[in-house]
Amino acid sequence: MEILTLGEKIKLKRKEKNMTLKELAGDRITAGQISLVESGKSNPSIDLLEYIAQRLGTDIEYFLESEEKQASNICEFYINIVESAINGDNYLKAQETIDKGIHYAKEYNLSYYKGKFDMLLARLKFVKGELEEAQKCCLAANSYFLKTDNVDDIVNSFILLGEITLKMNFTKGALNYFMQADSILNEYGYINELLKAKVYYYISLCFYNLNDISQSIKFALIAKDRLKIIEEKKEYANTLMLLSIAHSKENNIKEAMKYAREAKKIFDEMQNLKEIADIETNLGVVFAKDNNFDESFEHLNKALKIKTESKDSTLAETVFRICDNYLKLKDFDKAMKLIDGLFEQLDDKQLRYRIKCYEYMFKIYKNMGNVKKSEEILLNLIKYLETLNFKKELADYYILLGRFYLEIGEKELSFNYMNKGIELYEEFGIILQNKIL
Repeated sequence: MEILTLGEKIKLKRKEKNMTLKELAGDRITAGQISLVESGKSNPSIDLLEYIAQRLGTDIEYFLESEEKQASNICEFYINIVESAINGDNYLKAQETIDKGIHYAKEYNLSYYKGKFDMLLARLKFVKGELEEAQKCCLAANSYFLKTDNVDDIVNSFILLGEITLKMNFTKGALNYFMQADSILNEYGYINELLKAKVYYYISLCFYNLNDISQSIKFALIAKDRLKIIEEKKEYANTLMLLSIAHSKENNIKEAMKYAREAKKIFDEMQNLKEIADIETNLGVVFAKDNNFDESFEHLNKALKIKTESKDSTLAETVFRICDNYLKLKDFDKAMKLIDGLFEQLDDKQLRYRIKCYEYMFKIYKNMGNVKKSEEILLNLIKYLETLNFKKELADYYILLGRFYLEIGEKELSFNYMNKGIELYEEFGIILQNKIL
């Protein structure tokens, strides 16, 4: 994509119409005058530009658009592509497009778009686990946005800073960022229910991590009320993205922008569904902590419904949280039915979830007091892990089986499996505090 001068735009449109210089000139001016305009050696008057636009069947606004405005449009186009690429897990495409966008933002000194691309780079670094770099980029974006009145951008930058800081295990720092996001929303009287739900959910999560359960519940209830207002949304945008990219290669910015915006909107809706499901899942966990299982099941089942309909790859995480509730309520039949159903749905690529299912089966049988089935499940899991290259997990379950045998008085078996686990741990440089457990 490129920025066109006025003369280049006229020449491009003339070529598209298969017109000669003489045909475009008509009976009002000469072909030579048109040639001078196209080469940038002469600037046409507004009257002449209107005449040329009419001859080319084009709106005069297209010719009057400045290079800075064109650069802004291109930046918007690249932003749509990047956001869709990140939401679609295409990180290479996202990085390549960010680099292109930053070039135009810097060349034309577009401060707002510098912030937008810093923010996108922060998101990309965050999902890739490069937390310190993500934090630097997000702080840079935040400083740009605070100079504007765009509430969405300001709040989203504070939310992302909070998410990054939370991931870095600095809960108090994260809480401060989420509180700042809430303050901005209140200051501007801004109504965006998803943003508010996200902010209150994260504030609740921070208080939960800080063991301030009463405050956690307070903000969780506020988030819950906000989520009632949000409707579910649906997907589909790959064809639109292809159309957008195809138009951009032909330098048809208007069509490229149109399809990119439509694709972005759909991808955003898909991402919102994921965020809503994640919030609902975590609200379920918070309410379960307070032994409010009715509220907990309500939120977890909403999350499960969204993830099932959108075929979310993290559906198992929500199932495990529901199973945790059944275990606390000692409803072992429902817990086992849930895990059996999940196990049947998982494909061979979802190895870690399959392993987790074995662990839950063991927990259920152990809580039921069924020693034989508990032992059988753990032995089957260990046999399964021995066929995989999951040595760390294998060591964990050797230790778990060793502890299980110790609890039922099988000291020799306990000693053997404990030693196997310790040997594997030591391969990874992990030394247990007490080798005799």
